[in-house]
Amino acid sequence: MPKTGRHSEEATDGTGEDRISALPDAILQVVLSFLPSDETVQTCVLSRRWRHLWKSTPALRILQGGKRHRDALEMNNFVNYLLLLRDRLPLDECEITYSNPCGHEECAEIFRFVDMWLHYALSLCRAQVLKLCIRNVGILLMPGNLPLISHFLRRVELTGVVLSEHAIDFSGCPSLEDLNLRSSRIYGRKISSQSLRRLSITECTLNWDTGSRMGISAPCLVFFQLADFSGSAPLIEGMPSLVTAFIRLRGRYLDTCTHVDYRDCDECLAYDDYSGNNDSVLLQGLSGATSLELTTINSDVFILRQDLKQCPTFSMLKTLLLNEWCVSAGFGALVYFLQHTPVLEKLILQLQLDELQIWNSMTETYEICNPTVQFLVLKQLKVVEIRCHKEDEVVHQIVKILSTFGVSSDQIDVQVIQHTNFSPRFSFEQK
Repeated sequence: MPKTGRHSEEATDGTGEDRISALPDAILQVVLSFLPSDETVQTCVLSRRWRHLWKSTPALRILQGGKRHRDALEMNNFVNYLLLLRDRLPLDECEITYSNPCGHEECAEIFRFVDMWLHYALSLCRAQVLKLCIRNVGILLMPGNLPLISHFLRRVELTGVVLSEHAIDFSGCPSLEDLNLRSSRIYGRKISSQSLRRLSITECTLNWDTGSRMGISAPCLVFFQLADFSGSAPLIEGMPSLVTAFIRLRGRYLDTCTHVDYRDCDECLAYDDYSGNNDSVLLQGLSGATSLELTTINSDVFILRQDLKQCPTFSMLKTLLLNEWCVSAGFGALVYFLQHTPVLEKLILQLQLDELQIWNSMTETYEICNPTVQFLVLKQLKVVEIRCHKEDEVVHQIVKILSTFGVSSDQIDVQVIQHTNFSPRFSFEQK
C-alpha cells in the first residue's frame, strides 16, 4: 500500500520506478477488493488518484468484530454511507460478518440492517458470491419467510443463520452451484435446488423442534458433505451425478434406539415414523457415488443400520472409507459393504477404538447380511488400508473376512498409528 505524504503517488522498488502507479485502475480495484471495506475506503486519502478507486471495487466486505465497528449502530452508519457513495456496479462478492455478542435491541437492529444490505448486493448489484457469517445472534435469513431469489448467485456460504421453510428453496437461484451451510438452524420440509453441484452442511440443527424429517433434493450434485448435524437425519433423494460424498455422524439425533441390539420397538423413535416410509434415509441417495466416506464419532449408528436393512447397492463405488462402526455387531456392516460394492477398488478402515471396546459392542453376528448369499470375489479391489492403534484380534478377524472375498494378504496394508485420535478431516480430495 502506498504511503501518505508528499510523494504518496510514488511506490518505487529502489530504482525510482513507480510500479504501482503503472497499474491500471481495474487491477488496483481488484487488489483493494481483498481488504475489508472500511480499510478500502481509507485509501482515498493516499492521493488524488486513489480518491475514488474504492467506489468501484468488485467486492464488499462488511466486517464487524474486535476494534472494528464497536456496535451495530456504528456499523450500520458506516455501511449506509458506503452504499450511498459507492458506484452501483455489479459485485463479484459480498461478505458480511458480525461476531460480537449483543443485546435484544441490538439484535433487532442487525436483522433490519442485514436485510437491507442483502437487497443492495443481490438485487441492485447482482452479486455472484454471498458470504454471511453471524456469530452469537442467530439472524433469520430472508425475514417474512421468503425464498432467496437471484439469477446471478453462483456460491453461497451461510454461518450462524436461521433458515425457515421457503428460505431453503433455492429454485429462485438458477445459477447457484455451491452452497455451504455451517453452524445454522434449518427448519422446513426440503432443501431443494436443480442447479447445485456442491452442497456442504456442517454442525447444523435440522428440524430439532418439529421432529419431522427434512428432505434434500439436489439431483445435479457431484459433491455432498453432511457432518456433525443435530436433529433428524435428512432424507436424501436420488443424486445420479454424485461423485464424492462425506457423511460424519456426531451430535444429538432424534433417530435413535436405546437398546444395545438395535431392535425395532415401541419404546424407541421408530425409523419409519420419521421417514414416512420404510425406505433408506441416507444411504440409498448416496448409492451412485464413486467415493464415499462414512464415519461416526459416537456409538449410535441406528440410522445407518436401519438404512442397510433396505439393501442399497453401491454399483459405482470405487473408494470407501469406514471407521470402527462397521466392525461392531459382528462385523455386519463391513460384510454388507463387501457384498454390495461390486467395483470397489480401495477400502480404508479407520479403527480408533481399542479391541475391548469393539468386542464389547458385538452383540449380534451378521444380522443385516443374508448368510445364504454366496460371497463374491472382489475382482476390482486393489488395496485395503487398515489404520489402527495396534494389530490385534479385531484386525485378524477383518483379514479373515476379506480372504473370503478373494482379498489376499498382499493387498492388505495394516498401518499402526500412534496418535490418540484420527484426523476428523475429510480424507478424500474434494474435487
